[in-house]
Amino acid sequence: MLTYEKDVVPVKMTAREAHKRSVGTEEDYIKLLIDVYNFIHEEVDNRNTSIDYWIDSLYLADRVFNELVKQGYNVNLEKDMGADKVWHLSIEWKNVDLDPNKKYVLPMEGTEEHGCPGETTQGYAYKNRRGIWTICHVFGAGGIMDERVVTAKDIEEAPEWVKAIEPVEVEG
Repeated sequence: MLTYEKDVVPVKMTAREAHKRSVGTEEDYIKLLIDVYNFIHEEVDNRNTSIDYWIDSLYLADRVFNELVKQGYNVNLEKDMGADKVWHLSIEWKNVDLDPNKKYVLPMEGTEEHGCPGETTQGYAYKNRRGIWTICHVFGAGGIMDERVVTAKDIEEAPEWVKAIEPVEVEG
């Protein structure tokens, strides 16, 4: 049997308030983002390069997705029909843990040039004597001179295009 109480006042809210309640607050987003970053840092310490994370709000999952993409993570967001929390984030990153005491060269993928038979050059990024990042082509691995070798500190302070190159450790 349905009853109707005359003294109950219906609660009215604006569309904006209803939307805010459905998507969470800015505080919810910040807490979630901190939790995701903490999880990533734990996995980095364990030498892992990916995590899976589930979020129950599409709005919050989308915001976290966009922030991680801006930070350079490889992120995939998809609906997970079998989980309690329905939005699944797959987050991957490169494990670039450079030793400051070692030296590196920065071979640029796709810059190989074939000249005369048996002569191949490879493009390398390096910091020239004036402190400007540039590239050069070198014949074979034996042609790399000391000025083309960079330190981990050089790479850390380099422009983004240089940081995107996978460093290769060199002896000496």
